[in-house]
Amino acid sequence: MAGRLAGKVAIVTGAGSGQGAAAAALFVEEGARVALLDVREQGLNEVAATLDPDRVLPVVCDVSDAAAVRAAVDRVVGAFGRLDVLYNNAGVLLQAPPGTGQAGFDGGVVDLDEDVFDRTLAINVKSVYLMAKFSIPPMRERGGGSIVNVASMAGAIVGSANHAYATSKAAIVGLTRAIAVTYGSVGIRANVICPGVVRTPIVEHIVNDEATRRIFEGSPLGRLGRPDEIARVALFLACDESSFVTGAQVTADGGFTLR
Repeated sequence: MAGRLAGKVAIVTGAGSGQGAAAAALFVEEGARVALLDVREQGLNEVAATLDPDRVLPVVCDVSDAAAVRAAVDRVVGAFGRLDVLYNNAGVLLQAPPGTGQAGFDGGVVDLDEDVFDRTLAINVKSVYLMAKFSIPPMRERGGGSIVNVASMAGAIVGSANHAYATSKAAIVGLTRAIAVTYGSVGIRANVICPGVVRTPIVEHIVNDEATRRIFEGSPLGRLGRPDEIARVALFLACDESSFVTGAQVTADGGFTLR
């Protein structure tokens, strides 16, 4: 099958909806065999049903759990024989408990619920560490690979009510750079995408009419992003067209951070 990922095997986390589902579909279209990882079995099955069954492997996996991640990577390599691309897309933006913080966000440090902070860091950051930890060895055996992580513009431009989320996304940028420096010598590249506000399930509960107007006014393109637009950035970083790109932070926010 022709395509920019022809012959390659990819893992996409958070593949049961939104940006992950869009990336999985694009990667398959571009010739890859793709393992779809998500903690939600229903979402996984719904996405997998829209794709070529011979080219996808849905795997229910809690990407913040080391044993589950190890088992998932072993299953993928066992099924497909190799691993070339890791797309760490899974992430959460949790809400503060009722009666605390700002509706739709996780809160500032004084009011930030400890469980919310811990869960945010586990899903958003620990998952990147674990997926890389168990994916790099089979990549190294094949002579290299590409790791693409998803952070956010929130890691650079923070608000007063999303301290856990902003912390997690800034950490992903730092971890990506560390991976790039450490494993470049064995042919493994690592890059990070920092999207702006993309219309996915993770933001539906915060993008009300007023917030949407503020976002429109703050972005030179005057609109929210689409999952397929982020997927195409991921495709470039995953494929050999970006063979000399590593440790890069690619902002895809409609120009929001220019203001």
